[in-house]
Amino acid sequence: MPVYEEVVHFGMPIGHTNYVDLRLVGYFLKIYELGSISAAAKDLHVGQPSLSRQLQRFERQLGVSLFDHGLRLTPTAAGVAFVPIARDLLNRASQAEIKVKSLTSSTSLRFTIAGPPTTVADVIAPFIAAAGTAGLLTNIRECLPNAVYKELELGRADIVIGTSPPPARLRFRTVGAAPIWAQVPSNHDLAKNEFVSLAEISSYPIAIVDDNHNVRRIMDDAFAQAGLSSDIAFETQSTHASQALAAAHKAICVSSDDPRYGLIPIPIRKQANSEELAITLFASWDPLHYAADFLEKTAKDLEAFYLLR
Repeated sequence: MPVYEEVVHFGMPIGHTNYVDLRLVGYFLKIYELGSISAAAKDLHVGQPSLSRQLQRFERQLGVSLFDHGLRLTPTAAGVAFVPIARDLLNRASQAEIKVKSLTSSTSLRFTIAGPPTTVADVIAPFIAAAGTAGLLTNIRECLPNAVYKELELGRADIVIGTSPPPARLRFRTVGAAPIWAQVPSNHDLAKNEFVSLAEISSYPIAIVDDNHNVRRIMDDAFAQAGLSSDIAFETQSTHASQALAAAHKAICVSSDDPRYGLIPIPIRKQANSEELAITLFASWDPLHYAADFLEKTAKDLEAFYLLR
């Protein structure tokens, strides 16, 4: 990676110098990720003795041991703690390189957004389509809801839409709330209901995604708080599968996805007089991102777009 040849100034002494070589940061991460110097040397196309010397030099520079150099190379506590810092350094250097190149290029900046599959299908992709040629979001990464914020940490996305509150270090804006529905065929005995309570749902077999998804965690918590048991007849990894099972009259689909296969969506309430269950959507970004102002504007535009859906 070209950014490894750059140098970052920390503004504070590190060993005997105020500078750290990003090439060495990249070497450290490669050794950490592959678990051995020999594997990292092969991947980096450098000699193993040379890489060992570079690692030792880096450890002297930092004044800490990043690995225990025993029979098996294992990261020290300091090494594990340095991993997110190292990734952040390389990510920011890469962002800076992109920014500088954009100043002399006629090509517009392009940004990546990440989110769970449901959010991608129902919110992100329609938003990009509606933005037309002026939109700067040009790449989408799908990931499980519990891995969304990792996409920012690893530098694989510039902005994300998550379904759980973001870490404190991130800036965020609430985009909206996605209702959780009981989805049934049009001839189901619940199809004409204005809403359905947890007690009513608990008497039917349910098709729902596994607990990697927030809709499942919210429903499990709601049933537990209400003191009710639920009949999870089908635990799926795809809402499409849950909806297909409902369309086949095998279960009620519980989902925040837009309905398919002619299913009727019915809002779910804990009780008749309570609010409807929903998943809050958070647009989040790193406040130190070089295009933080643009990302904040994008979050505002996403909120306005979601309100008009």
